[in-house]
Amino acid sequence: NRRDFVLRLPVISTGALLGASTLSLTACGGVAYLVPRGGDGEMAVAASEVPEGGALVQGPGMERPVYLRRDDDGAYVALLARCTHRGCQPDPVGDRLVCPCHGSEYDLKGSVLQGPAEEPLTRYPVRIQGNDVIVLLRGGAR
Repeated sequence: NRRDFVLRLPVISTGALLGASTLSLTACGGVAYLVPRGGDGEMAVAASEVPEGGALVQGPGMERPVYLRRDDDGAYVALLARCTHRGCQPDPVGDRLVCPCHGSEYDLKGSVLQGPAEEPLTRYPVRIQGNDVIVLLRGGAR
């Protein structure tokens, strides 16, 4: 399945397949998947690798990816792609994230637009370092 493939990909691609710092794949729905660098509670991707519509970023051992996008103000937003209703993975659809399991919808900053979910998506702090976007996984908040 997609999750197992993405989790194994860093081992497969370690230095041999690509000279790029991150690997970009495209999921079935057309959303880019990026394999980040880093560890110890941080994920790094090159800012140039994040497409206009955002990307799903998933490091080894992560149950669900983080949806990373640049908002209209130019700031990056990082949201855990885990519905707060039952834990399914919401997908980016236009200007929202939609959970395929029970229909919860979130705006692109993680706030609930339509239930049954009642809590917003977990949002992670993001910082820019050089040409990289760093997602700080230890500082997630709702």
